[in-house]
Amino acid sequence: MAKNGITVYLPKDLEGKVTRLAFLQHRSASSIIAQAVRARIGGQHDDGSLEGLVEAFRARMDARLDKAIGETLILKEIALLFVRIWLEHNPPIDEELEDAAAASAEARYERFVALVAHAVHGGRTELAADPQSPRLETRLDSTT
Repeated sequence: MAKNGITVYLPKDLEGKVTRLAFLQHRSASSIIAQAVRARIGGQHDDGSLEGLVEAFRARMDARLDKAIGETLILKEIALLFVRIWLEHNPPIDEELEDAAAASAEARYERFVALVAHAVHGGRTELAADPQSPRLETRLDSTT
C-alpha cells in the first residue's frame, strides 16, 4: 500500500459502518475505504463479482508477501550485524590452539545443524520446548 495518505472525515454513522465492516472482514478501515473509492472511481470489479474477489484476494496476498519479504530482510540484517559484532569483539585464536578450535568449531557446527534439522522436522522451535522434557541431547540422539 502507498505510504502517502489523505485524511477522510466521515459522518458518525458511516464511520461506524466502515469500522464494523473492517472488523468483520479482518481488514483495516483504510482498506475498506480504498476499496470503496476504487469501485467508485477506478472502475474496478469491487461489486462482488468473481473478478473483484480475485483482485481483492491478489491484493491481500501481495500485501502479505511484501510484509514477509520485509521481515525476512530485517532478519537477514540482524544475523549479519550479529556476525559482524561477534567477529569484531572476539580476539584472534592463538596459533597453538587453532587445531583444537577448528575441531571444536566443527563439532559445534554439526550440533547446530542437528538442532536446526530437529526443529524443522518437528515443525516447532526449541525455544518453545517444555522445560520438564528430557534434555535436548537425549531427544536428538533418539531421532538419529
